[in-house]
Amino acid sequence: MADQVHIKHANILKLVAELQSGIISGGAIFLIIEGRTIKWKIASKNFDMEIFSVGSVLKETSMAARAMNENKALVEKVPRALYGVRLITVAIPLVDDAGRAVGAFSIVMPRLHPIARSFPDFAPMIVELFPEGAFLYISDLTKIILIQPSHKFTLPNMHVGYELKEADIAYKTIHAGKAHTAAVGAERYGVPVYVENFPLYDDTGKEIVGTLGVVIPKKVAETLSGMSGNLANSITDISATIEHIANNATNINQNEHDLYQYVKAVTNMVDKINDVSGFISSVANQSKMLGLNAAIEASRAGEAGRGFSVVAGEIQKLANQSNETVVQIKSLIQNIKNNVNEVDKRSSISLQASEEQASATQEISASIEELSAMAEELNILAKEL
Repeated sequence: MADQVHIKHANILKLVAELQSGIISGGAIFLIIEGRTIKWKIASKNFDMEIFSVGSVLKETSMAARAMNENKALVEKVPRALYGVRLITVAIPLVDDAGRAVGAFSIVMPRLHPIARSFPDFAPMIVELFPEGAFLYISDLTKIILIQPSHKFTLPNMHVGYELKEADIAYKTIHAGKAHTAAVGAERYGVPVYVENFPLYDDTGKEIVGTLGVVIPKKVAETLSGMSGNLANSITDISATIEHIANNATNINQNEHDLYQYVKAVTNMVDKINDVSGFISSVANQSKMLGLNAAIEASRAGEAGRGFSVVAGEIQKLANQSNETVVQIKSLIQNIKNNVNEVDKRSSISLQASEEQASATQEISASIEELSAMAEELNILAKEL
C-alpha cells in the first residue's frame, strides 16, 4: 500500500472506489477528505454509516486526521464500542506538489469474520446441496448482514438489515453463547422449518461477533404428518365400517342358521304330513272296500237291506272323495317339499357364505388394526423429523 497519493490523482481514486464498492465482500465506504472535511463519498449497497457523510468535519483524533498529521498511510482495527460495529479503516494521505498532506483517501469496511468474508464463495453451493433447498444467513450482534437463498427455498421476510428479535434463534445464540437448534412452525415463515444457528468468535476465540444460520424447510415432515393424520382418520372410519359389517355378518350368520333349522323343521313336518296322508289313503281304501262289501250284502238282503245299501253308497262316495283329496294333498305336499328342498339348498349355501363373510370381516378387522397401529407410528415418526 502506498504511503502517499498526489491530490491530482483523486479522480482516479474515485473511479477505483466506484468499481470496488460493488464487489468487496461485506461492503465498504470510500471517502475523499480535504483538510478535515469529507468532500466525496461512495458506499456499497449493503454497507453504509451515516456518521461518514459529505460535509462532516473529522475530529483531530480520527485516523484520517492522524494519517495527514503523520503524513503516512495508517490501518486500524476499530472496536465495536466506538461505532457499534467492528471496522477496519485505511487512511492514505493526499499530498500536494510540495509533499504536504492536504487531505486523505479513506476506506471504511466492516471487520468481517473469515466465514463472513468467504460467504459469497461457499454459500451459493451449500444451499443447493439440500434436496429441498436451504437458506443461509450471517448476522452481526444486532441484524442480518448476509443472506443466501437457494433456487428451491427462500425466506422473503429474512433480508439484509433485518433487526434481530428475542424470538429469533440468532438472538438466542448470541445471548446464550452457544449454538441453538429449533423447529419453527408454519406460522412464522409460511412453512415449517428447522433452524440451526452457530456463534462466530473473534480472533481471540472468546468474544462472539456474529452468527451463522442455516434454515431448512420441513415440507416432507409436514406432508408426512398430514398423510399419517389422514391415514389414521381414514383407517378409523374404515375400521368402524368394517366392525359394523362384521356385526351385521354375525347377525346374518345367526339368522341363516336359525332359518336353516326352521327349514329342517318344516321338512320334518312335511314328512309327518305324508305319513298322515298315507294313513288317510289307507282308511279311504278300507272304507271303500267296506262300502263295496256292504252293497253286496245289501243286494243279497233284498228289500230289507235297501236302507243299508244307501249307507254303503255314501261310504263309497266318501271313500272316493277321500282318495281324491289325498291325491291333491300329496300333490301339494310334493310341491311344498320341492320348494322346501330348494330353500334348504339355498339356505345351506347362504349359511356357508355368511360364515365365510363373518370370517373374512374378522380378518379385515385384524388387518385394519395393524394398519391403524402403523399409521400411529408413522405420525410419531413425522413429528420426530
